[in-house]
Amino acid sequence: MTFSIYHAGMGLTLNLTEPDLGHPSMPGLWATLRSDKRPVPERQLQCMECMQARPNCPEWMFLTERHGVRFASHFNQNIKNHTSENESDQHKAFKERIATAAELGGHVVETEDRAVHGKRRTDVLVRGAGLTVGWEIQLSYATAESVRKRSKIARDDGITPLWAITDPTAPFIDHVPWARTDDMPWQHISNGRELFVRGGVRALKMERCDERNPRPCPTQRVGRCYQWHGKWDLDHPFLDDLVRGSAAGKFVPILIPQGRSVYRWWTSPADRDRYADSVGGLPSEDDIKTRKQPTPVGEVAPRPLDTECRYGQDSGYRAAPAIVRDSGDVVDASAITMPGPSPSSRTWSVRSRTSGVCGAGAGPCGATPVRFYACGWRCEDHAPGRVNERQP
Repeated sequence: MTFSIYHAGMGLTLNLTEPDLGHPSMPGLWATLRSDKRPVPERQLQCMECMQARPNCPEWMFLTERHGVRFASHFNQNIKNHTSENESDQHKAFKERIATAAELGGHVVETEDRAVHGKRRTDVLVRGAGLTVGWEIQLSYATAESVRKRSKIARDDGITPLWAITDPTAPFIDHVPWARTDDMPWQHISNGRELFVRGGVRALKMERCDERNPRPCPTQRVGRCYQWHGKWDLDHPFLDDLVRGSAAGKFVPILIPQGRSVYRWWTSPADRDRYADSVGGLPSEDDIKTRKQPTPVGEVAPRPLDTECRYGQDSGYRAAPAIVRDSGDVVDASAITMPGPSPSSRTWSVRSRTSGVCGAGAGPCGATPVRFYACGWRCEDHAPGRVNERQP
């Protein structure tokens, strides 16, 4: 990567470390260049050293902004028409694993499926009785905006996108349907090693709001209400089961707005419908309006123009630690609350035994009902901690 490039079309030398790229008379220049979606060679951005050394064989470049830092990278033109050759062994292994799992489940599979309009190429397309799922294996960095756009194209084609990832810091987590697996070597993926889904799939569970729960009541915010509250907890199916189950309709995508956030994951149709009935329905992707936040310019000190080609060298730039977006924390679903016994109505029935007798004292006591403690069976009068323990 480099911070100094030449725009052959405009005849401008650009310094990406300057907020105005070194051209204060051209406001908005960065945004204009970034909005250019033509093929990279047609954007006419050149490496300055390569341009001087080989003017008849230009090395084209493209612009990137990551964590607020702007830079330019070389573009290998040969990759354009040979996409599969640029896939890593791990990417190929994931693609083959997903395709094989779907075929074994009786689903129709197409790899590298290309749309007629030319805007979409899906890694693995699985046509099932429940859904047509477009699996995208994304092991490298991708922005949330680019992934959302690609997902919109898939949905317009009648495809439910599912992004397979291994990185818990991926920026597009919860922006699109996703599933995170273990980051395994390609050999383990290819030979059928058990591959669990670690994030992106959840189940709706009910939890008793009592002293055994360390969290305060989610509805009262304090104390315990002794009712049953819902929660979204992690589910860990095998990747192969998710592949077959999503196509068969056993796993379905769900959107859950909470505050300013929107959660997206896969769950069972029963859990989706149960939650939807409790909250009065759930939004669709078209109902969700994503608010685009402006990307701040990183704290990069301006540098002088550098005409030396840095291809393949370490730039020395180190981004701040990425945010873990897949933390695995329990997500509140207390919109589903079921009644339970009040504290005053709680009895010994949970651990009481009418068939046993109290063994306190020399007698022993012999009273019932009793409850088992570390010291043995005791009635209510002889329970440990009683101030006035009755002597038999």
